[in-house]
Amino acid sequence: MTKQAIDPGTLAALFVAAVWGLSFVAASMVLETLSPVLLATLRFILASVLFSPVLIRGRLKGNIPTRNDLKDMALLGVLSISIYFWLQYTGVQYAGAGVSAIIVVGFIPILTGLASSVILKEPFDRRRLLGVSLGFTGVVLITYPNLMLGTVNTRFFIGIACLLGNAICFSLYSTLSRRLLKKYSEPAMVTSYVTVFGTVALIPMSLTSDWSTIWTLTSNQWIAVFFLASICSGLAYFLWNYALSRIDSVEAAVWLYLEPVVAFIGVYLLYGTIPDVLTLLGGVLVLAGAALTSLQKTEVK
Repeated sequence: MTKQAIDPGTLAALFVAAVWGLSFVAASMVLETLSPVLLATLRFILASVLFSPVLIRGRLKGNIPTRNDLKDMALLGVLSISIYFWLQYTGVQYAGAGVSAIIVVGFIPILTGLASSVILKEPFDRRRLLGVSLGFTGVVLITYPNLMLGTVNTRFFIGIACLLGNAICFSLYSTLSRRLLKKYSEPAMVTSYVTVFGTVALIPMSLTSDWSTIWTLTSNQWIAVFFLASICSGLAYFLWNYALSRIDSVEAAVWLYLEPVVAFIGVYLLYGTIPDVLTLLGGVLVLAGAALTSLQKTEVK
């Protein structure tokens, strides 16, 4: 009896989950110096430089989007880059890397399930109801220590609100981007245009921050910025598309639930912080709710 080799797509999905989990930790390091919008702008200026060869190659090959498609890509850029990462980094700064990973990873499928029930009129069955209930119960447990009388942490709740808005943005992006991704054979080209448009929108937003603070970044913080720009925005997206070409999308998505685990491990190694029992229990409930919601559409084969 021979051992079955692990599919390269599964390995790619595992790598992406680890990278994106560490992205919350890397962001928390840089946010000690930069504002959320400034970090997002710096990250995606660098990412846009990395994506520029894809745009140049596409134009040389005559693969140029229509004007209407460019407008749609610009909207997606604002939604998935400008607003998305401004909200996410504000959440990381106020609520912490580990909690942010739980909310972002867990609530995207939960909110997508709710949206599909409202917008697409899909049935709101018991499995989906249970998934949504578990998710919101998990958030209550995570926020409970900050609800106790005399210990209300306003910044923490602002962070949670930003992270929920962050998940809403990605859910909308996932729905609106389907047409473009089906129309163009190169997902990298769509991603490149969306990244550039999102970066352009971030630049005026970043003018509210002090750009001179980037010169005070330490060497470790610069490494974190380049990690976010090159590995998280570049290599990880490429490997994610590769994983989706090799294994089922639901199977690939399940591995992303490792992101909060990696984030908490990273926070512990970097800061020595151990999450409390309620945060861990709440995280388990959120991820369980996300799994139930996302697996609702799977079919038995």
